[in-house]
Amino acid sequence: MPTEPAQLAIALFEICLLLSGAGLGLWLVFSPVARARWLSTNALPANPVALPDFILMAVLIFLSGFGFQAAAQLWLGPVIARSADQQGLALFAYSVANYTGAFVAWRLLFPSLRRTWLIGSEPVPPVPSPPALPWDRVMRHAAGTLLVALPALIPVSLGWTALLETVNLPHTPQDVIAIFTNTRSPFVIAGMLLVACVLAPIYEELLFRAGLYRFCRHRLGRGWALVISGVCFGALHGNWAGFLPLAMLGMGLALAYEATGSIRVPIIAHGLFNLNTVLILLSGLPHTMR
Repeated sequence: MPTEPAQLAIALFEICLLLSGAGLGLWLVFSPVARARWLSTNALPANPVALPDFILMAVLIFLSGFGFQAAAQLWLGPVIARSADQQGLALFAYSVANYTGAFVAWRLLFPSLRRTWLIGSEPVPPVPSPPALPWDRVMRHAAGTLLVALPALIPVSLGWTALLETVNLPHTPQDVIAIFTNTRSPFVIAGMLLVACVLAPIYEELLFRAGLYRFCRHRLGRGWALVISGVCFGALHGNWAGFLPLAMLGMGLALAYEATGSIRVPIIAHGLFNLNTVLILLSGLPHTMR
């Protein structure tokens, strides 16, 4: 049981989040208006990217991210190896390099190559953008998405862990969780928070929701788009224990994106989810509950 004041405060805060989320989830399930709003609305703008262009963009993002990360390892590796918080500093530095490379590919390399390929061909007509969702509604929808996701993921996580134990598959948490709990430098922790709660949500939501989900949604329908983007999102994290819960989280974020048409909603909800997880880990609450 939690004994420290901070642990008690976080435990009470988590209970309030779970109860609020359970109530909101029940309202979404049993309210016809809410179901129609969140399950029958498609506010996504059209996606004119052809399959070859989409494959090129994905390949460039991964290759550029890998290249930037490899360069950072060659340049910063000796310095990081001498650090007392080697794992935490490596996570921060190499993640920033990876996301920077991906951003360069997305904003510079892919548009440049695509314009080169289109020389002499019919230009792609611009797609009109829908009106931007006001920030107060973005924050409200993001908070609601987080609240609904938290209690929904608990039984999924428990059931998935039990299944992994039954079939003798590894069910240990992601390595990044151990890195967060073992890091002592406040500066390294601040850097990892930046990665986990800002950079990673932006990168993953642009890739999996604005990219993969939106592409599949307009070609394969909602069901297949949810499964494909969710499975890829869960698999990207490379951890059996988190695979199904993260896949389900990805599907929920995709539904929020589709219902609102604003990628800012899943980005902020994703960042809040990661922040909530990190605060629980840093408080030491999981150890007191064993």
